[in-house]
Amino acid sequence: MLRLAFVVLLIIGSFKVFACAKTLKVGTNERNWPPYVVAVNNNLTGVEIDVVNTIFNGSPFCLKFMLLPTSARAFEELKEGRIDVVFAASITSDRQSYAYFSDTYRDEIMRLYKYSDSPDINNLSDIFYRDLTLATGRGSYYGAAFAQFKQNHPAHVIMMPTADKRFAMLSKNRVDYAIEDEVAAQYFLNQHPSIELVTSMAAINKSSIHLMLSKKSINQAELQTINELIKQNKSNIHAIYQLL
Repeated sequence: MLRLAFVVLLIIGSFKVFACAKTLKVGTNERNWPPYVVAVNNNLTGVEIDVVNTIFNGSPFCLKFMLLPTSARAFEELKEGRIDVVFAASITSDRQSYAYFSDTYRDEIMRLYKYSDSPDINNLSDIFYRDLTLATGRGSYYGAAFAQFKQNHPAHVIMMPTADKRFAMLSKNRVDYAIEDEVAAQYFLNQHPSIELVTSMAAINKSSIHLMLSKKSINQAELQTINELIKQNKSNIHAIYQLL
């Protein structure tokens, strides 16, 4: 442990000496997920991009952002070590088998949204009993209760690659409900007046959010360095999210 701590301090102390000791490939599938990620001519902007850049600013790591078709594809690329980092990730036991998780850098609340004419429901089981449909992100994690619902009623869960496509489908009543991060959802509600929050249900899931790091390309010393970077930039990260 002392040796690892020494290595971490050595790396951190060398930030100004080595401009770019290692380039980390950062993958995401989101192209229109305001305020977190917005792609303009394949250049990524948004709050989450600002936070990731803030974490690694002045570090020995350079970043290369990569757009992928789905979050499931991003996780597969991470598993094989073809990308190094996925941001905005929740911890699951399956993901821990092939990835390290950084210390948390924000919290996330997932809520249920509906087409305006869809009925208010009290729990996910009502979707099955009323023969309704629910749009979710392919490869995304929404907590244990949703995982059980998806396993029991797969025909009622429509998996889609990105948030903007889920809300576009919901606004046209091609699905009855969708699950989304409450901050991002507010942007889509402003665009689609036919969509509203399901107020009769509590949040679908609340979880801490982390950087997900490939075990094939990131070592323990680098993980410790990244955690130290998050700690050092905590106030700057908080200030970015306070602007939302």
